[in-house]
Amino acid sequence: MKARVQKATKNLSPKQMERVFSKVAEYFSILSDPSRLRIMYAVCSGEKSVSEVVVLCGSSQANVSRHLMALHKSGILLRRKEGVTVYYSIADSATVDMCQSVCAKIAESMH
Repeated sequence: MKARVQKATKNLSPKQMERVFSKVAEYFSILSDPSRLRIMYAVCSGEKSVSEVVVLCGSSQANVSRHLMALHKSGILLRRKEGVTVYYSIADSATVDMCQSVCAKIAESMH
């Protein structure tokens, strides 16, 4: 992973890196809400309808829908509509890998 990061940022100016850092902070702020992490956990195994996500997360439809929209707007989730049903899926597996890695580390430290 280190090589991938270095390759992507190697030739950027300090000003460009500041924009990168700002976008990274925005990205992590989207993921900093436990409800959104719960949604990510529900959707990481495959595409789910909004009603499936509501059941898996045990939260209200309004609350889940608000968080789904934020995750979609940020590019973390993909959205697909079929008739009146809306489905969400993971846009980038790297996000799931990162979340699972951090969750595993935290879970291990809790033992």
